[in-house]
Amino acid sequence: MTNVSILSPAPADTPHGNALDEVGDKKRVLRVWQSARVGPSKRRLEFMQFGADHLRPLIFLHSLEYANCPAWGFCVDAAEAGFGTFAIRRPGFGASDRVSEVEEQAALLGQFLDEAKLENVVLVSVGSACPVGYRLAAASPRVSYSAYVNCVFNRDILLEFRPQWFGPILVQALKNPAGARVSLEALRQIARRVGPSRFYETVTQKSPGDVEFVRNFVRDVEAAWAVGSTIHWDTFRDEMRYSLSDDAFLTDGVFAKIRGIALSGAETTSTSKAGFEAESKRVGIPFGYLPSGDIFAAYQSGGALLELLRECA
Repeated sequence: MTNVSILSPAPADTPHGNALDEVGDKKRVLRVWQSARVGPSKRRLEFMQFGADHLRPLIFLHSLEYANCPAWGFCVDAAEAGFGTFAIRRPGFGASDRVSEVEEQAALLGQFLDEAKLENVVLVSVGSACPVGYRLAAASPRVSYSAYVNCVFNRDILLEFRPQWFGPILVQALKNPAGARVSLEALRQIARRVGPSRFYETVTQKSPGDVEFVRNFVRDVEAAWAVGSTIHWDTFRDEMRYSLSDDAFLTDGVFAKIRGIALSGAETTSTSKAGFEAESKRVGIPFGYLPSGDIFAAYQSGGALLELLRECA
């Protein structure tokens, strides 16, 4: 018996949030977060499913800065395009149990795919989730195509962060657990003082598309901050280490046997674009740009992302 089981069918053409596992007989609602205990360890994973069960699985792995699922409208559009959207809160976020290494995260997510019996999966990894996404795509035959949005690969971007005070906070988090604790608390204090939306506007000010996203999706942004700001500082430091330090997985040409694409937002800086393109060529993955946004490009340019996945995946 699997840990992820659908309790009652819905009409095939009706987008829905499935009632799974511990939700019991609760009525189906849209974009409801649910949980399952996965793998031999029975670790808990929190997730959201939107879309009828026959649709092709489109799985989002969230970043540190936006620990939330895609917007309701995106999920509806995805269902109409033939995709059923899954969003998984990665280990250490929300109700998902923490694991200590990036390889363990990928293994746990692979067990989720196995137990849910998901096939022909399209995987979208955003920001700090990309190191997990690389490994999951390489290890699981259930993943047939991947998109890595705002992937750093092995380039040094700490000096590119704006405003100027933001980079040093992240550098401090990389040094040791005590530094991560101080850095995370500093970010919490700033957000408490100005509010989550204003905080996100400040750190995304170089991108009009990002600012537009924050202003248009205030409740989603606040929900993401409520999850992301409550993580343990060890999780915060791990997110920095895996995504901002050189990753031994990313050898030259490593993506030769992994179908996918690397994406960035068109509003990122010219310096970032140059580094992104050079690293994409080194690891051997096609690359492109979403038309609006930077940090939030995957969500701000959701329509363009869906169109690309329909054509390429």
